[in-house]
Amino acid sequence: MAEKVLQRIVMPPRRPLMPLYCRFDGEPSQLRKRGRRTAFLPEGAILRTDTWFNAFFERYWREHTHFSGLALRLRLSGAGVLRLYRHCSDEELILLQEITFGGPERELRIELADTRLALGRLGLLFFEMEARSSCLVMHRAEWTARAMEMPPPRLAAGFCTFNRPSLLLRNVQALLADAEVAALLERIIVVDQGTAKVREHPAYPALARAAAGRFQLIEQANHGGAGGFTRCLLEAQSTPSATHVLLMDDDIVLEPESVFRAAAFLSLARGDLAVGGHMLDRSRPHQLVETGSYYLPERVRTDEPSRRHLDRASDLLPFLEPRLRHYNGWWFFALPLAVLGRAGLPLPLFLRGDDVEFGCRLMRQGVPTLSPPGIAVWHEPFERKGHSWHAFYELRNLLIVGALHFPIVRAATVARQFLSRLLDELLAYDYYEAWLLCEAVAAYLRGPRALRHPPHAHHHYLQAVGEKLVQWQPAGSPSADEAVVAPAPCGRLRLSLRAWRWWLVFRNLLRPSPSSDAQPRKVLQGHGEQWYDVASADIVAVAESHRTPILVLRRSRGRFVRLLLRGGWLALRLLGSHRRTVHRWRASASSLTSQMFWREQL
Repeated sequence: MAEKVLQRIVMPPRRPLMPLYCRFDGEPSQLRKRGRRTAFLPEGAILRTDTWFNAFFERYWREHTHFSGLALRLRLSGAGVLRLYRHCSDEELILLQEITFGGPERELRIELADTRLALGRLGLLFFEMEARSSCLVMHRAEWTARAMEMPPPRLAAGFCTFNRPSLLLRNVQALLADAEVAALLERIIVVDQGTAKVREHPAYPALARAAAGRFQLIEQANHGGAGGFTRCLLEAQSTPSATHVLLMDDDIVLEPESVFRAAAFLSLARGDLAVGGHMLDRSRPHQLVETGSYYLPERVRTDEPSRRHLDRASDLLPFLEPRLRHYNGWWFFALPLAVLGRAGLPLPLFLRGDDVEFGCRLMRQGVPTLSPPGIAVWHEPFERKGHSWHAFYELRNLLIVGALHFPIVRAATVARQFLSRLLDELLAYDYYEAWLLCEAVAAYLRGPRALRHPPHAHHHYLQAVGEKLVQWQPAGSPSADEAVVAPAPCGRLRLSLRAWRWWLVFRNLLRPSPSSDAQPRKVLQGHGEQWYDVASADIVAVAESHRTPILVLRRSRGRFVRLLLRGGWLALRLLGSHRRTVHRWRASASSLTSQMFWREQL
């Protein structure tokens, strides 16, 4: 059996990211590094790896991959003490081995016995290194295992990009700059769907030369994420030597070690498996935003992401137990190319939800999705993309996911969820989002025929309506310069939340609209405003940290009545024709995910 590196110990690319990579007892400035693998410790300093990117989450590997002889291998110079730990729970931290070492550069190896432990006894492994000489040098460290000799996976890395050439090329450069990662890449496929062309960027010629013939740039019309990533899959299938494909967004901040670990995991996987990467917040880089998640058919939603800080060792404990997911976002998603033969290509959903549908389809084909800790990228959270056309694609596409993969959900449940969400937006005076929800249900009820046509005309229509229904005003205007805290929903009226909600429905139906020249009396800070935040005012401004103009939400009785009536009619149609609509979507799915269909479209 050959020894294979599963995970490399890497140093932070920037000092502010240190808590994600290592813990250092001493002045942070005393920890010096050379490149991403080598660290210098002064005498008395202690380095620990119980961190997001450098802990070894043993149970994920033991449950889902084949190997034996797990070992920690280090190359060291100087004198010190090495301690190896297993962290199983809040209370249980086990010292597995302690070794004192010293002298010139040498290799140190600690092998863990292959004794079978109960799954609950498997946790995360990490080491602690204490310097006992003037300078202890860790030249490199890695987790290795013995595995059957087999060729390493050959990755086709696919990016879909739209008018972000600088960010895209930065990520390609990160792939090529790591020699061990670059050696895994059979091809780098960039599908450019924008007007700011990648080939016109000054950095492109040199980067294409550095890729040594492995860089493939494709320009096509904007077919959204579904069309861009499907083109990546088609090109990867046309690369005879490629065994796996890795899909990534153009605007991530890439950690190349995530690519290395994903490839190692896939090469040892027990059967077909998709590997997803976690999303860290690009602007708050120590916070985890999203992981692979679940589709909730009874709510026609995906599981709500929950933010987590990852600074402390205790922050890692919720990740000790692996959980298979319905899907993982395509900001970082890898899978074997062989499964496309039976699962098909993505559904032409243009934007939002295409990754959810594809992940659920893989799951039904026996290809689970796993998101191991320590595989992650930084990305802008989707929560900052509100008040635009996203709501249409999200609801329409999630209704389609339910029809294809969870058809047993009753029509009454689907209609009730739609009406509840519609009322939330109407009571928050967000008439554009409410209109988008109605458009989404109408498009779902029309069936799959629309997906056979280019989406651009309808997308421009959604944008044009938004320009009419969404009102903005410059930041710092006199009427919106003081933030007012929104009241708690139930405390003020001393009624239940549900009763208050229905009282506000009648208020919106009966009370005339405010005058057109009236100004906001309340300013909400942040994003994700709810109906109970705006209930005490007729006009509300919303200041969002990532936008310069201020959003104005203005109550309109006319829009409220029209959209409520339309929503009620659509809910009745859902009740009457949901089963028939589900059948139409399921009957068309195989043709819409075939190579023949996509080659005609792209």
